Amino acid sequence: MTVIPVNAANLFYGVAAINQEVEVNVTSGGSTVTNTEDGSGIGLFADMYYRGTYRFNGTISYVDYTDFYIVSATASADYLIPLDDRFTLFAGLTAGTTGQVYDDSSFSDMAASYLAGAQLGGIMIAGEHVMIELGYRQRVTDLETEWTNWGATATIEEMNETYISLNLFF
Repeated sequence: MTVIPVNAANLFYGVAAINQEVEVNVTSGGSTVTNTEDGSGIGLFADMYYRGTYRFNGTISYVDYTDFYIVSATASADYLIPLDDRFTLFAGLTAGTTGQVYDDSSFSDMAASYLAGAQLGGIMIAGEHVMIELGYRQRVTDLETEWTNWGATATIEEMNETYISLNLFF
């Protein structure tokens, strides 16, 4: 049993609406203040399925926050658990790179770091050429931005996100 249509192409393309939460630790003069920030954004991706049991994915994403934005490029591998002909669950691992830019700085001032974590969710066939995916990702990173003018450092160590995506295949 597989949720992937047998007549589908090898590559699936999609767009995702992302809601992401991060904790920003700002350290200055020996003290640290932690703020939880929520952002929203978009992801563009391509999926490739293997033997109806595995999925490999490449994603680029942009998430906007009040004072900064985060961009990411990741690759992931998922194990698929079909429940019936229209619905499957998945769990997997993801890794890549991420960057953060504050509003008052330039792209060349981007803080960059690794990104690694896990994801899980569900996929439902919604039509002849459409799948809908709902998922959750928890990832660790070490994004660190130094503000030399203020003598402070902002650090993000974890990103949590939920997303809903529309996958198209022909």
